[in-house]
Amino acid sequence: MTDKNRYIGIFDSGIGGLTVAGSIMRALPHENVIYFGDTAHLPYGTKSEKQIRSYCRKDVSFLNRYDLKALVIACNTADSVARETLEQEFDLPIYGVIEPASRKAARSTLNNRIGIMATSATVRSGAYEKMIRKYNPDAEVFSLACPLLVPLVENGRYKKDDIVVTTILREYIEQLTVHDIDTIVLGCTHYPLLYDAIRSIVPYITIISSSDAAAQTLKKALKEKNDLSHENGGIHKYFVSDDAEHFHENALVFIGEDLIGDVEQVNI
Repeated sequence: MTDKNRYIGIFDSGIGGLTVAGSIMRALPHENVIYFGDTAHLPYGTKSEKQIRSYCRKDVSFLNRYDLKALVIACNTADSVARETLEQEFDLPIYGVIEPASRKAARSTLNNRIGIMATSATVRSGAYEKMIRKYNPDAEVFSLACPLLVPLVENGRYKKDDIVVTTILREYIEQLTVHDIDTIVLGCTHYPLLYDAIRSIVPYITIISSSDAAAQTLKKALKEKNDLSHENGGIHKYFVSDDAEHFHENALVFIGEDLIGDVEQVNI
């Protein structure tokens, strides 16, 4: 395998990172991609920082067995808690989801008031606040933990005509709109599936998906390094740490298309 055709490694605590993988595959259709979902330990968002770092080390160690040209942390929680640790311990170009989404939000807002919807661990880390202010020092950032959303999405409840979904979303969003925000960052890779439901509640607010922003940042970085693959097609491999059948059954919803290839369960 030539250098340009080496794998892009992507990992997440489970299935949500497939929204990132899907965005990357659509933006970079010729790239070889290997995805690992740590389904045995999801969700990361409710775990301690020490435990999250431990899981992430194992995730990256597994992916690093393959010939990687880039690693993508497709989990806001992992990116917010373990990014620095992984950069210190692994000799890999590492990309995340928080910086791309933060940069886009910082440049998109017109009134410098930005809301973040994320997991509890991501909110506790303060990663979005820090990164947004790096790109826009005048920004005011209002972060909100939304612990009910991941279980909803995992159970197939994300459509805008679902009364349970819209009721819960309204309760969360009202806690942000009271601050007169004009931009919302979907700071969890499950949340892009809720885009239409959120848009129906706040049609006047800019909504930023960390998944799409991450894919565009990766594409730009590989192009600048002259590291894009231009061969036809792309090999896609999927691994999980538990319940491969459930992962495969639900992957269509998250990735936007059926998986090419099987899902293999591995012990790490």
